[in-house]
Amino acid sequence: MANQGGVSLVSKHVMDYRDWQAGEDLKPFRIEKLVICPPWKKVRISKDEILIRLDPGVVFGTGLHPTTRGCLKALWRIYQVDSPQDVLDIGTGTGILAIAAAKLGARKIVAIDLNELAVETARKNVLLNGVEDRVQVKWGEAEAFVRQKADLLLVNLHFQVIDALMKWEELFFKRWIVVSGLFHGQASGVLATLGKQLVSVHDRMEDNRWVTLLLRKTQPDGGSRDGKRKGLYG
Repeated sequence: MANQGGVSLVSKHVMDYRDWQAGEDLKPFRIEKLVICPPWKKVRISKDEILIRLDPGVVFGTGLHPTTRGCLKALWRIYQVDSPQDVLDIGTGTGILAIAAAKLGARKIVAIDLNELAVETARKNVLLNGVEDRVQVKWGEAEAFVRQKADLLLVNLHFQVIDALMKWEELFFKRWIVVSGLFHGQASGVLATLGKQLVSVHDRMEDNRWVTLLLRKTQPDGGSRDGKRKGLYG
């Protein structure tokens, strides 16, 4: 039994996802061509599908929540028309979005979370998927990383954190931005803020009460930073 600073560790129990969900098992599922499967399950995939092994433990980000599903759909759609190489994933949770970005072709992904358990879980999943050469998981606050340069920014967080991040101009320097964790009314407020920035709404995905926004950086002339794709997005 450890004793530190007057606090004693009485017991410790390592709980997996099935324990956390009262025995309910996590099953493989598909979002576009992404197949998310727990490591204890077997799944058959076709040649054009991408397998992501995910052990969520007790951390948010199984892929089943509407916000995570929306982000995965947005990621898939981005990589059908562009190939962002540097990705910043703020609020990574289990690391599912960072891993998906790596498997879709990103070269460097920095995944951030303030929850130490999430950081530990994400690192395990990164190793499980063999993308540790491209995904770096770090502990820290969102505001400390928002200035970092990236082609693609993933933000799946509580609205209060998103609202605080919107005050940073550097947030909008990224070529692509995926924002989720919003209810309908909150999304309207975010869109009002976007009117002051050189950002357009490329797509909007709704799932029940939740909204995921897929945003794209625009130039003053309305063209694309990536000249070879100019006019592709309207």
